[in-house]
Amino acid sequence: MLDADKRCQEYYQAQFARYLQLHAPGVALNECLHDFLDQRPSGKYTTRNRAVGLAAAQFWWEPSNVEGAESASLTLARVLNFDDAVSFELLDHLAAYHPHMLRWAIRYSKLFTRTDSSSWRYLRETLHGNEWSDFFGVCDRLLEQLKPFDKAIELAEGQLSSLSLLELLSYLSVLAYSCLGEGDGDPAGRDWAVYERIILRKLVVCTERDFRVTEEALARSLKRHLSPILFPQSGPVAECAASLEAVALLVAAVRERIDYEGSIDWFCFDTECDYQLKPGKPVIFNRTDEGTLRWRRTERKSQLLWHYWMHRAVELIAAASMAGQIIGSPENHEANRLAYIKAIRSQLYLQVVFGLGERVRLTDGTEVMLYHAMLASELTQAFFEQEFLQPYQRYLDESGVPAVALGRLAFEGLLQGENRFPMTWSELPDKIRRIRGWTVSDEHPAGDPEAARAILQFWTSDLLALSTQIRQTPNMPAPRLYERPYYKIGRYSFQFPWVAGRQNSLTAAANNLRRVEPRRPELRSETERVEHGLAESLRQRGFRVVVGYQPPLDGERDAGEVDLLCHLNGAVLLLEVKSGFIRSTQHEVWLHRTNTLRKAARQLKRKHPVVLRALLIDQGLRAQLGMSELDPIPVPHAWVVDTSIECDGEVVDGFRVVSREVIEVALRDETHNLQRLDQEEKAEVASLYPNGFSAHDFVRVIESDAVWRGLL
Repeated sequence: MLDADKRCQEYYQAQFARYLQLHAPGVALNECLHDFLDQRPSGKYTTRNRAVGLAAAQFWWEPSNVEGAESASLTLARVLNFDDAVSFELLDHLAAYHPHMLRWAIRYSKLFTRTDSSSWRYLRETLHGNEWSDFFGVCDRLLEQLKPFDKAIELAEGQLSSLSLLELLSYLSVLAYSCLGEGDGDPAGRDWAVYERIILRKLVVCTERDFRVTEEALARSLKRHLSPILFPQSGPVAECAASLEAVALLVAAVRERIDYEGSIDWFCFDTECDYQLKPGKPVIFNRTDEGTLRWRRTERKSQLLWHYWMHRAVELIAAASMAGQIIGSPENHEANRLAYIKAIRSQLYLQVVFGLGERVRLTDGTEVMLYHAMLASELTQAFFEQEFLQPYQRYLDESGVPAVALGRLAFEGLLQGENRFPMTWSELPDKIRRIRGWTVSDEHPAGDPEAARAILQFWTSDLLALSTQIRQTPNMPAPRLYERPYYKIGRYSFQFPWVAGRQNSLTAAANNLRRVEPRRPELRSETERVEHGLAESLRQRGFRVVVGYQPPLDGERDAGEVDLLCHLNGAVLLLEVKSGFIRSTQHEVWLHRTNTLRKAARQLKRKHPVVLRALLIDQGLRAQLGMSELDPIPVPHAWVVDTSIECDGEVVDGFRVVSREVIEVALRDETHNLQRLDQEEKAEVASLYPNGFSAHDFVRVIESDAVWRGLL
């Protein structure tokens, strides 16, 4: 052990001893494990120092300590991320006394997927008995399912190794179009994760030559690889057909692999998932359907909230007397009008929920008007839908052959002097010139080229920079295909119509700023705006609100700043606000629940008694909250207010998680806006407060999930 490891060990043992004076052994250990999960001790210690120090602590050896520690599996999973942090002796002990906990730690850490791990090899060699044999057998079966797809991926990539990045993207664009004609509920986005994986794998092996795209090289590549598919008499059709088939096999293999990765994530992160080794039976299954139902409820909530913000945007447009104005040409008016509504919706949502300002500053210092960025994205989507996807669908209906439909679309474009190929491209000045028309204002009647440049920067993924990043720092988040739908290669900007015409611009913008660029300097001020915006919404309903209250020290420990403390008519709210990104996978939700929300719940647990004492003794605080000296002290309702919807209504470590959007709907009493925008007959929706708004009724609405009653 290093000196830093030993100091961490001493810290955890001292913390456990301190907690043991106040709690039963299991609870004391649980408190100590939360210190580890919260990256304590602070200072110049690495995550590895803490993991080695925690694993060396003596409290693991007493079974009564571990049995009552709810966080033991999660904590041990973090330790198992370091292969030699846990001694074999401790693994033996945990396997003998806490096998269930150890198996969940293995699942949470995905240790079984690291087949070269010395810890995993040791466990496989030394643990026996039916339960362990079944567990190892299930882990083996899950990994064996990946092998044929890995071989198919390797074979296909070998056949395609001579293709440049540009040529691979050309074939992918043709295949993606062919999926649009399939009767799928989500034809555009179904395989986006597959294409992302293929592109990222290609970027790992790209050379500098892949990014030196000249006009001559572009023309030569398209003539050889794309034109023969669209115009069969123009080149080597057989060669292109073979390459297209190899890309199709690669897509199929990657799709299957990602599907099976989903099964592994289900096994690792869904507590409802059980396993078995029985002939003819699936190796993993759900004990109940609660996890599936929860995921479906989240999807339904997201859909309803999409309509909610659209209703708000329509109301803003109506109030501004824009409802009757013709936007653009008469034939494009409806599409443009919808794009304007969606842009206003996105701006409103991003400002209320994520605290964005009128202008957004990127990591490289570029500033972009939020409304301009969203409007450009929505108008781009409308353009690609009208000029590419709808004509393609008509031609496909007539011919029944995707390649024929693509050829006709491209040919019609050539006749009009427009690029209607499956993948579009233009040099950066041309792209800026096109975007410039969407930045017209009183100040810039012909559009603002600098604003257009900023918009392009906001939505662009530089594939050379991304190639360098994933080789040097592979764990950094990479932009998803739709999060930055302009792809820079050399001096050219490329777009896929099947992405640009169907993307969710709102999710793309939020995740572009929060997932891909989590270290932007603006993030702190945005989080503060979320808090102050929520405070103002509560004040409009009569609450007295204190933002950023700093309670007195609780002994030697600082309980931390209280984000929002609110009072109205004897109801006190203690709110911990968390702002992140929009999650799309089970693993992302699990990480959010066990990291951000778990930590927020711990903060509330620490702050709740301190705030209660402060309400008793701090007359200044009581005055700020509008509480007289004679008022009884109510027990605060403590909630985690989350910008995400995924864990809305759940209870984490004893504290309710409530979505910021749900609070918005409840405070404004607008459940009537949680219905489809195009619904002809508006359903009669009763007020959440039939007897008028009150603080206690508001608490009831939130804690009973009344916003969703009858809607899910």
